[in-house]
Amino acid sequence: MGYPSERLRSPANTLEADDIDVTDDPGRVADTLRRARQYRGWSLREVERRTGRANAYLSQVERGVIRRPDPAVLLQLADLYSLNFDLLMQWSEPEAENLDDPMDEATTRALIRQIVNLTPQQRRRALELLQGIAKGSA
Repeated sequence: MGYPSERLRSPANTLEADDIDVTDDPGRVADTLRRARQYRGWSLREVERRTGRANAYLSQVERGVIRRPDPAVLLQLADLYSLNFDLLMQWSEPEAENLDDPMDEATTRALIRQIVNLTPQQRRRALELLQGIAKGSA
């Protein structure tokens, strides 16, 4: 498998394996996002401009103050930095690493993109449907 950061790269990513050294500490999402931003030479204000996310929030994510960032934010940052979204999600939700059949990145992205575009009422209904599917009653 090689360096841990090799697992982080998406196929389109141009980062080299040693450019973002990711360790197994709990702050790896924060460190990875900070290093990816720095690799590009961007300030938090530049990322704010590109994503529409407040730089104060982005700073808290990068410093590890927010340990479990909103998945929509992680998706947006993964796309912006060309990082592996699924792996970032696994790192932000350590219990998810032990799943026998983890969801593939494309499915995760598609689900989050759909959910983000729903109204609050539609989100509640979607959650009910997903809970029903998980319980086997759908």
